[in-house]
Amino acid sequence: MLTNTERLRLDVKRLDEILNTMIETVNKSKEQIFEISEQSHNELTQLSQELEDVKRKVADTIQLYDRLEQRAKLARTRLAEVSKHFQKYSENEIRIAYEKANEIQIQLSLVEQKEVQLRERRDDLERRLRNLKETVVKAEKLAGQTTVVLNYLNGDLKKMGELIQDAKQKQAFGFRIIEAQEEERRRISREIHDGPAQMLAHVLLSSEILDRVCREKGPEASAKEIQKFREMIRSALYEVRRIIYDLRPMSLDDLGLVPTLDKYLERLKEQYPAIELTFKTLGDEKRLPQKMEAAIFRLVQEAVQNACRHAHPKLVQVILEFRRQAVILVVKDDGIGFDPEQHNEGSFGLLGMKERTEVLEGKMTISSGPNRGTTIFIQIPILKEELV
Repeated sequence: MLTNTERLRLDVKRLDEILNTMIETVNKSKEQIFEISEQSHNELTQLSQELEDVKRKVADTIQLYDRLEQRAKLARTRLAEVSKHFQKYSENEIRIAYEKANEIQIQLSLVEQKEVQLRERRDDLERRLRNLKETVVKAEKLAGQTTVVLNYLNGDLKKMGELIQDAKQKQAFGFRIIEAQEEERRRISREIHDGPAQMLAHVLLSSEILDRVCREKGPEASAKEIQKFREMIRSALYEVRRIIYDLRPMSLDDLGLVPTLDKYLERLKEQYPAIELTFKTLGDEKRLPQKMEAAIFRLVQEAVQNACRHAHPKLVQVILEFRRQAVILVVKDDGIGFDPEQHNEGSFGLLGMKERTEVLEGKMTISSGPNRGTTIFIQIPILKEELV
């Protein structure tokens, strides 16, 4: 049976495979379009040069035809003169005049035929050039459209997978929040039942015993019972205060963020004596809006608890820097680290921190890796309307 996270990974992986196939196909098509465009450009250049050459030959042929036609007129005039007055000319002169006129006429016919062929070639080249220019324009337009599609596939559509993944993570996170709330209610219920409730029951029972001892043996005999009675009340009060502190430290409203964090981390040292916990503040310490102080406290609480429970560190450092327009929080440990790209079932704590940071319009980055420890960097802006 697949878990929600496993199904999420399969969905995103399948979507990435489809996108990668589409991108590869469009890339190949784009390359082919560029090849067609390049070939068309080359052919266009060659045809343009050939057209210019043909036009020049047409012009030369026309000029040659005009010159031959002038010579042909002269030859015909000469032939007519010789034929009209053949008695004045010898047979050889008549034959030469005839052959010259005939030769020029043949040259005229050849040049005229060549001109026709050159004009046909010119018209064909001009037609092919027009078609090639249209092909180049279409290829360039199609290449541009393909680039837009590729950018969309690589950018916006790629983000769709991230958005789907993020949406599913948020949905899973929502369910996890509900489960966590129910678990927290059960935990508080057990703590109250096993702690203050039991102690108060003992106090009630002890008060009855104290009353009976006082009546039967006198005040002196009840002195020891009174001492036990006080210890029970003190323990019950301590447990009630601890439960209230875990729900929301009252000192957060009274003393502010820094003293509350200092007190919390001191208490945590008792829970994890093998881990060195350090807390340092930078900049001019100041009170922040209540929602910011509460959110930053929870961020530190979640980050430090995650490090202590899962990272097996020797050192956990908490640095809080007050800047003019922002608050910087850094939580760093030297533990076993993890791959931030891997979304495990236990990563909902980090997702919750990210959600809390985004609500405050802040940014959170995580730097980690196997055996490299973990550094969580959070920057939260202090908006003008929030300044106190």
